[in-house]
Amino acid sequence: MHGTEQSPVMRGTDWEDVRSVPNPYGGTVDLVVIPESKQRDKGYYKQVSDMICGQRTSCMVNFWTDKKHIPESAWMKVEDLAVQTASYERSPNYKEPALHLACWLYPTKAIGEADKCEYEPGAKKPPD
Repeated sequence: MHGTEQSPVMRGTDWEDVRSVPNPYGGTVDLVVIPESKQRDKGYYKQVSDMICGQRTSCMVNFWTDKKHIPESAWMKVEDLAVQTASYERSPNYKEPALHLACWLYPTKAIGEADKCEYEPGAKKPPD
């Protein structure tokens, strides 16, 4: 197997690593679909991310609940970004991995921002 070949798709009991695409800033980004019932569960995101990232010191994972919005590349259409539920990033430059849920998943703007939520282009905004 050559270093540029993609690994087979990973699946859990209720999630799927749909594709791994080249990241323009180096490495790859894993694009994952999860059940809508888990979209606010930070522990779930961390568990899935840890399974996908394994022993890699640098790893990026983006999450959606609808497979049709998972892009074909690291370039993402606004309508796909608008429904992305979370992003996870592990880097040797970080003290600990960063997990950010989409701001639209929070009941209010203040709660989301206190939890360092992620605003995506085109996404609905949480109420003030």
